[in-house]
Amino acid sequence: MTSHGIRGGSTLTSTLRNVENETGPVARGGKAGTSAMEMAKGRVTRTRAALGDKTNQAILPVASKNAKAGFKKEAAIIKPARLTKQKATTSLANVLNSEVVPKPTRVTRLSAEKISRMEQDEPETQDVEMDEVENLIKNREPIDDIDKDDMENPQLVVEYVNEIYAYLRQLEIKQEIRPNYLKSKKVEKTTILPKMRAVLVDWLIQVHQQFNLLQETLYLTVAILDRFLQDNASKIERKQLQLVGVASMFIAAKYEEMYAPEIGDFVYITDRAYTESQIREMEMKILSCLSFELGRPLPLNFLRRNSKAGNVDALVHTLAKYVMELTLVNYEFAHWEPSKLSAAALALSLKVLDRDEKSIQELWTPTLVHYTAYPFEKLRKMITELASWVWDTTKQPADAKLMAVRKKYEDKKLSKIAGLSDLTGPIMAELKNGAF
Repeated sequence: MTSHGIRGGSTLTSTLRNVENETGPVARGGKAGTSAMEMAKGRVTRTRAALGDKTNQAILPVASKNAKAGFKKEAAIIKPARLTKQKATTSLANVLNSEVVPKPTRVTRLSAEKISRMEQDEPETQDVEMDEVENLIKNREPIDDIDKDDMENPQLVVEYVNEIYAYLRQLEIKQEIRPNYLKSKKVEKTTILPKMRAVLVDWLIQVHQQFNLLQETLYLTVAILDRFLQDNASKIERKQLQLVGVASMFIAAKYEEMYAPEIGDFVYITDRAYTESQIREMEMKILSCLSFELGRPLPLNFLRRNSKAGNVDALVHTLAKYVMELTLVNYEFAHWEPSKLSAAALALSLKVLDRDEKSIQELWTPTLVHYTAYPFEKLRKMITELASWVWDTTKQPADAKLMAVRKKYEDKKLSKIAGLSDLTGPIMAELKNGAF
């Protein structure tokens, strides 16, 4: 079966090899083809079910009424190896009602004085504390239960959804990406530069679009790439960087897709720069390095939950997706926590598309604070950096390099979100300058 699509293997490899330093010109990825691959034709984009989980039910054994009699009967037949003098309890109620008498503690003169002072101050202290609690209850703003209408939908696992996202926040810390890992002291004599990574990711975005894969596959591909490079960048030659990217997408597609592209499609898409055996060898090397742990949370997982908490429309959600996807190419954003990135992107989107002229603090409601776990002050700096990045990308000419994401979101299917005039309007200017 023949395949048609972007074939930039030799071109991308030679481009990456020519990037010698950070101050040089930005290299370009593979050239775009005229038609999509036959393997990608007819693919159906699928919606994802909510994250699910199962828990074990605790079983409480209850002693039967005839436990004592049964014990005596068995004891007569089978003699125990060693008997103790401790008397067994035959009723669960007896165990629950049993009391343990604590040993009396010796009261010193100092502790007696403290107790005396506490007794004197106790009524006043209690009144003050009760007043504070009452004030907090009165001044507390209401938080909406965003799952109350989904109780009957088993796919949304309402019983466990909050615990699932709390676990994902722990997992993103466990499987973190270190900041400036290509410049870290742990990586000696690395030949991989940040601009090379940008060229590779921009090319992978085009490949992802040609194959018509799920959005999760793209985010997971970049996550696998970064997690592997942060420990192995010094061991990878420049000519192997594209091989690492292709193998990362091959792994991500197996993990996320129902019908993953065949390995031959990846050989073709690289213009046969690598063989099937080379891709398989790199695949096993990456999986071994990551210990087969591919569950790093994705920003898209958190954004769906955050958009539900904010009760936002499709346009706001799409703009937040565009902002998040723009960060994939930029090496400076690689170490950001997915949950924090999604929250900051949504806050920026809410403000840019707001028509009621509310402040961004008002738009970031207590419900959003509760479900995102981030108050606005923790997002302020990230919002400024995101606004500046979106502004610079939008101001670039149409034929600029590394514009795969912008061209993708200029399509009608994505509401032409990249062409909105608001992205270079006065509100975005205020956000990038931190005037909010």
